[in-house]
Amino acid sequence: MCDLVGRVEAGDGRAESELVERYARSVKLILLKRTGSVQLANDLCQDTFIVTLKKLRAGDLRKPQCLSAFIRQTAVNLSIDHFRKEKRYFYQDDESISLHLSHRDYKAREIDRQTASVSLEKVLAQLAVSRDREILRRFYLADEDKVSICTDLKLSAAHFDRVLYRARKRMSELIVQQKGLKTMLLGDLFEV
Repeated sequence: MCDLVGRVEAGDGRAESELVERYARSVKLILLKRTGSVQLANDLCQDTFIVTLKKLRAGDLRKPQCLSAFIRQTAVNLSIDHFRKEKRYFYQDDESISLHLSHRDYKAREIDRQTASVSLEKVLAQLAVSRDREILRRFYLADEDKVSICTDLKLSAAHFDRVLYRARKRMSELIVQQKGLKTMLLGDLFEV
């Protein structure tokens, strides 16, 4: 990680591409989970890497070994900021102020989320390595922080990143093998 951060700071375009390639999938998944919208997740993912690369170029990352956490937190903060800006107040005829709510069908969205969650659990159950199942479930489904998972599993931050990367790769291979599951879970989030 430190080498990659140093190369980005030095203006290496290949390092920037490598960074985006390495982290884009997990950032998109985090944002999809937080937003429920493929388009919004893609937009916020792009914004995440714009902010991240600007900060890295400026040398603003004090602990290069914390790059993963920095990128993840940047994505979370951008999603929070987006929804904070989305709140719009308007005046009704009686001059009271009301919060303008989105026209989304929340019940349908919750059903879709439950269906996806059940499907993800089925895929997780197919993973041969129990540690893969545990890390993916805790980090993505339970939204636990990296530090607590590392502490419980006695992993260093760097080792956690490697294990998570391999677990995601194995899971995505299973998802691709199952007809229709990729589309249901990810929609058009990732181009083929």
